[in-house]
Amino acid sequence: MSDTDGRAEGRRGFADLLLDLRVQAGLSQEELADRAGLSVRSIREIEAGRVARPRKDSVRLLGEALGLHDGDAERFLAAAGHRTVRPVISVAAPAPTGLRWRGTRPIPDGLVGREQELHELEGLLRQNRLVTLVGPGGVGKTELALAAADRFSGVDTTVVVVDLTTVQRDAAVSTAILDAFGTAPGTSDLDDVLSGREPGDLVIVEDNAEHVLDGVAAVANRMVRSFPGVGVLVTSRIPLGLPDEVVRRVAVLGLPANDKDFDEIAASPAVEMFCRRVARVRPDFHLTEENAATVARLCRRLDGLPLALELAAARAGSLSVETILAALDDRFRLLSGPRRFGAPHQRTLADTIAWSVDALSDAARQLLYRASVLGSPFTLDAVAGVCTGDPIDQADVPMLLAELVEKSLLQPVNEFEQLYGARYKLLETIREHAYAGLSSQGDDLTEFRDRAVAWCSTYVSGLEGAWSSPDRDRRYRAAHANSALFEVALERAAELGQWEVAARIVLGFRIAWQYQASVAESGIRWATVCAENVPDKEVSGRLLAIAGRLSSLTGDVHGARRYYEEARQLIPGETEMGLVARGGWVSSGSHLLDIQSLAEIPGLVNDARKHGDVQRSATVQATCGLALLRWGRLPEAKELLLAWEAALVNPGVYPDEIAYMALSRVDLELGNLSEARRWAALARDSQASDDPERTKVAGCQAMVEYHDGRYDEARALLDEADADIRGHRGYFDYLVMLYRSRLAREGGDAEQAQVCIRDAVNRLLLEGRVVYLLEVLPEAVAVLHALGKSAEADVLCGQLMAWQESMDPPMLPTAWAVLQQSCATASVASGWPEPDPAAAVQRLANDVLTALS
Repeated sequence: MSDTDGRAEGRRGFADLLLDLRVQAGLSQEELADRAGLSVRSIREIEAGRVARPRKDSVRLLGEALGLHDGDAERFLAAAGHRTVRPVISVAAPAPTGLRWRGTRPIPDGLVGREQELHELEGLLRQNRLVTLVGPGGVGKTELALAAADRFSGVDTTVVVVDLTTVQRDAAVSTAILDAFGTAPGTSDLDDVLSGREPGDLVIVEDNAEHVLDGVAAVANRMVRSFPGVGVLVTSRIPLGLPDEVVRRVAVLGLPANDKDFDEIAASPAVEMFCRRVARVRPDFHLTEENAATVARLCRRLDGLPLALELAAARAGSLSVETILAALDDRFRLLSGPRRFGAPHQRTLADTIAWSVDALSDAARQLLYRASVLGSPFTLDAVAGVCTGDPIDQADVPMLLAELVEKSLLQPVNEFEQLYGARYKLLETIREHAYAGLSSQGDDLTEFRDRAVAWCSTYVSGLEGAWSSPDRDRRYRAAHANSALFEVALERAAELGQWEVAARIVLGFRIAWQYQASVAESGIRWATVCAENVPDKEVSGRLLAIAGRLSSLTGDVHGARRYYEEARQLIPGETEMGLVARGGWVSSGSHLLDIQSLAEIPGLVNDARKHGDVQRSATVQATCGLALLRWGRLPEAKELLLAWEAALVNPGVYPDEIAYMALSRVDLELGNLSEARRWAALARDSQASDDPERTKVAGCQAMVEYHDGRYDEARALLDEADADIRGHRGYFDYLVMLYRSRLAREGGDAEQAQVCIRDAVNRLLLEGRVVYLLEVLPEAVAVLHALGKSAEADVLCGQLMAWQESMDPPMLPTAWAVLQQSCATASVASGWPEPDPAAAVQRLANDVLTALS
């Protein structure tokens, strides 16, 4: 390495330097990661220039793995923004220059998934005199604080780590700090060691402060007010409550959203930490396609809590990961050791939780115990409705919840707060501890589970008529915020055999389940279980109609069709729920290319108009209009959708973005671009501004912009929609992929277009929504041509031309236009029409996947 290399500045300079040195050493990223004991992900992030300042210990390990010594190693550190570490010396001696550290050092490469927090903490320490890291026991506050102090420290910085675990009295905090300084005999005042410091010269880390909070607060307040050269970093389960204090809550490690996507599982910080710790006791252990789902489930069961992950990993020396996961029902026994370092109250998981719970007031402790029956997350209203009674007064609930949050035993749920209001959750580990505490108190557990059933039964009766009320979204979202509690109530009602009560709860709660597809599966399960057990056949049919609606939301079109079919046999067709069942049957049938669905539409629309409920009539007409759009019957679809729009002047009928999107799509296909744009704008206006499911409207607007030749605007809207797709699966994801493919292909990026169109085909096949394949397959032909696979493209093109001539429904005009551009050398295939339209389309889709692979 030259001196010039050593003076490289900025993240890109170090990224290029690391890449050059790795290539010169003939190492892959995987090989360098193995030598350095780091993750491949860490090296990938550094080389990509996405790490503002790589951690000092990580840089040292990289330098050693690359064979750098002496001056080269020092210049390598300097290139990353660090100076060489000097030996630890006593600060009681005259102060020489060079980095000094007293107390516990950070574990080399001990942090996983904390790069953002480290970067933020470094900035906070430069701008603030007092920073407190707050979080539940075992979340990794200590290691994060030590790493932040290490990253912050400069060549003339002294870092003093004060372990307060064994300090028993507030008055002894000053003495503990002096002891940590290694002060000379006779030194009895902090002033002697704090005076004369320049800013950035001294950082004091006060670790595990919650049990001597008053003493720590008093000393910290004096230090930051009287000694401008001193910075203080505190770790505690409770904030100090000082005016100069900056509080940052330390969250658990990120978890994979599912146990199916290997790349997502491997990228999860919780999974990465668990695998690293397991490798310490089982060097042969690696995350694989075979064990990834088990590891993901285990990490989720442990909440991504670093201490729990560490203790579980320690068991992997003698138990398989599958066995560890199965044993988590008794996690406190399983995770009882063998940790022999750290604070005494953090050597077992049970001790870690008990340390915080024992410090609560009696009322707060009882509230924590009782809240363990609510599921997670839950709202203040649910706590007040279920958990009050001696020693908890309903008026004190907000104050007690604040105490639990302040002491890191309860976590506020900030996601979608504007949608669902204030919510709280218990980490599963804390919930199990609290549940055991409630179970030990005689009949309390039974009492509060029964209270949950009673509260939910009363709550759903208050939702009657909500669908036609002006504030229906607010009321249903408020109900949805307690969906976990409704699960608890249904479990208890089923356990007692109270099926009529359970059915009443499901029927009342049905709309709330629709607000988030991720919890809709719970609604399907309860609707079907109750339908099997209630004696009233009409009630059973209404429950099955709910199962059909929720199945549609989760992408299970075949399941929706089956449930709707059963429901329409049990409910009189002219009733409200009968109309719902018939409308759902038509809608699901249009997805599956079932011609019988079309035959149902005239009678269904006529019955809906005679029903007398304008809102229900409008909804049925919109549903049928959307089905006709899928079937290519554009004028008929528009007539019904405009009838829905005309009904909006009536009380109880409200705008719906799906119907507006359907109108936009109809006019787009008919060539009415300005009208399509107007409907798309109304769709966006009618959607809640903070609705988490943005895919549908953003994708709709992107289509309008694309067909208007405004490609940059279309691309920006697709980016917005694509970010949403990563969080959930929705009806209109395939359109995002379709138009991404069109933009990529027209921009000359055939490989990206291939990825997008293959993703769209796979999604539609998986979910059974075969009608939309007729929109996607013409684009697949164009992509095959762009990839140079003209023979395969012409075969598929000939099949689709034959479809257009002989099958129903026809391709929509925009899809047909794309196909015609690609069919100059293709001939219409023979053998058409085919008897089973759905099977024919699925066969063509599978041929496309083969050709694109």
